[in-house]
Amino acid sequence: MTAVLIAGMLVGAGLWLAWTGLRPAPEPLGAAIARLDRRATAVAVEDDRDARFGGFLLRHLPVLARAVDRMRTDLRIVGRTPEEQAARAGSYVLVALLLGPWVAFVAWVVGADLPLVVPALVAVVGAAWGVAVPFGTLRRQATARRKAFSHALSAYCNVAVMSLAAGRGVEQALETASTAGKGWAFAEMRGALTAGYVRGEPPWESLGRLGLELGVQDLAELASTISMAGEEGAAVRETVSAKARTIRERITADTEQAAAAVTERMSLPTILLVAGFVLFLGYPAVEVLFGIGN
Repeated sequence: MTAVLIAGMLVGAGLWLAWTGLRPAPEPLGAAIARLDRRATAVAVEDDRDARFGGFLLRHLPVLARAVDRMRTDLRIVGRTPEEQAARAGSYVLVALLLGPWVAFVAWVVGADLPLVVPALVAVVGAAWGVAVPFGTLRRQATARRKAFSHALSAYCNVAVMSLAAGRGVEQALETASTAGKGWAFAEMRGALTAGYVRGEPPWESLGRLGLELGVQDLAELASTISMAGEEGAAVRETVSAKARTIRERITADTEQAAAAVTERMSLPTILLVAGFVLFLGYPAVEVLFGIGN
């Protein structure tokens, strides 16, 4: 009885740890605002444990280093350093590897004769899960940030068009539009334009570089169209307005597609419920028919 109680407590503790890991507590507002601040994330803290652990993994695991390097644009837009991402992946893998010994220990406490291949398989599957989860989470977060950036970019284009219609030049209109918002996307564009001004380059080159760094294709395309319009004498206002309209139409289409997908997923439980109800009603008749046939 005691062994069963201990095993139940261990299983409950493991399920609780897995649930809290998959559904962490909401991030405090102050921490979220500090994380969105570019100045806070640009400086690497040398004595930070995550940075040291992640740097150690990047130096000694070339496979992990290559995987993190391929996702530099996602890390850039999320505001996370490569060392922090490597530390997250390593922590997930280490915790997942402990699932094998934990299963073996629970089996020993219960008194079950469990082959060694089962804990080993659990550890291997858990390690694979530990590698996939942090990178999948990073990809989803980066996708959400790019969607938010596209929303802000549409508003940026509208303000730039109004500034151009008011008679301002291209450079002045782009700089004015960057001051129209207070979000992180506008802060990124203001920072890029300021850095480009210090380097002495046109604003569309700065915006194009920022689009490549963040992986935001809309911003890179906007910078390219503005560059072509500025150098070839085309109408900048029409090109920027067309780009804003394209972004809005794509956002609307994506929203409608997501709503349709959610609607389809909501219909699945209803179909299963109806199928179960029909099976419940029809089972007695089928049993009687098969009984008569026999």
